[in-house]
Amino acid sequence: MVVRRISAAAAILATTACYTVRPVANAREFISAEQPKRVWVVNNQNESYVLTSPRVEGDNIVGNIQGSGTAMTIPLQSAQLVEARQRDRSKTVVAGVVLGVVAGGVAFLVANAGNSEGDSQTYTGMEMLRAQ
Repeated sequence: MVVRRISAAAAILATTACYTVRPVANAREFISAEQPKRVWVVNNQNESYVLTSPRVEGDNIVGNIQGSGTAMTIPLQSAQLVEARQRDRSKTVVAGVVLGVVAGGVAFLVANAGNSEGDSQTYTGMEMLRAQ
């Protein structure tokens, strides 16, 4: 039971810890190459949008506004900030170290289960009481 919980927690950590939402250097290239599920866009009027299924068409970012499904077109020139979920190498390293430590700890516990000194001893208290 404990091993399953640890394994589930490790799987969640491994899948979520390796990514961070952060600014995109070149929205046109990033969206075309990476095809993210969603991007966060702030335009020149400081209006913020989350666009799902974004794509670049001409000089525009085109997608659907998350939650409403309404189509939206934002000119690349008016997008002062574009952010997307991207792989984060430092978090990946930390997650790998944590997972390694957890896996090693679980392996140690499994290998040493039932090997403590108390497990091999028999209780002779009742025999001593009967002898009296």
